[in-house]
Amino acid sequence: MANHGPNISPRLHRAHWSDPLKGADILWLRARGHVNDRALDLQKAMKSQGMKLKVVDVFDVSTSQLAEADLIMLDGFERLDGTIETVLTSIRIEHRIPLVIITNGYSTEQLVTALTAGADAIWAVNIPFEVLLARCKALLRRAQSSRNRF
Repeated sequence: MANHGPNISPRLHRAHWSDPLKGADILWLRARGHVNDRALDLQKAMKSQGMKLKVVDVFDVSTSQLAEADLIMLDGFERLDGTIETVLTSIRIEHRIPLVIITNGYSTEQLVTALTAGADAIWAVNIPFEVLLARCKALLRRAQSSRNRF
């Protein structure tokens, strides 16, 4: 019988992956006065999982908060507009931290603009929490592995 690779049980395989969300500093940037119930639900769920999540007004975020973050989640203010592009560009000038936009609505042109300006991903605000966690872990794993190469 041909060997098609190592026979690793799923439980053992998972044990070898460290959880990149443990100890990760996640910075959630939102617009001043902007409150989205679904975003609040996601934030509460993340905190209940023991994640270190800081929610900060996008215009009040400090350079040190950006530098300390392992992942930035940018609330898309219900839609992607010129403000998002400006914020992305200013963050990307000095930081290479994984950056995700959480939004409620967007056009193809807005998606292209946001990704070109520096977003690593754009996720709908109604994303299931389990999927959000899995995607966050994937981005953090990738970021950690690229830091370890240099």
